Amino acid sequence: MSSTRRREAEHILKLCLGDHLRAYQLVERQLSRLINRAQVMVSVTVILVALTGFSGKALAQSSEMGRLCVAGSILILLIAAAMATIGVLRLGWLSAQIDDEPIVTLLRTMEIRDRKAENLRRSIALFVVGFAFYAASVAQYLLATR
Repeated sequence: MSSTRRREAEHILKLCLGDHLRAYQLVERQLSRLINRAQVMVSVTVILVALTGFSGKALAQSSEMGRLCVAGSILILLIAAAMATIGVLRLGWLSAQIDDEPIVTLLRTMEIRDRKAENLRRSIALFVVGFAFYAASVAQYLLATR
């Protein structure tokens, strides 16, 4: 465990006035927030892929660049959604991390939180790139329409 994480765990316990349950619940809420953000990103990806199902042909026919952008956007968005699903939304019970020592429990749950946060950061970065490709394909379509 990193010394930074250990210091954070100690600060959380201090903030919660030594109440181990409150400290556990604080980290649990942070994990819930990560999961909610990942769910929103996956939902938006599904919407964009569905929209592409309706408009993808028109977007792809606008130009070679439009075709590459729409295909690239679908691929990148699906990879981002898969990363979020596997790295953040994968089911694992926090109660399995409970130890007799509250600091150990807190450190374990924080490690999970940090790993999921990093996976979310990476999937959001890919999502932004995929969305940019999608926006570029729409722009290509609009520019090609006269």
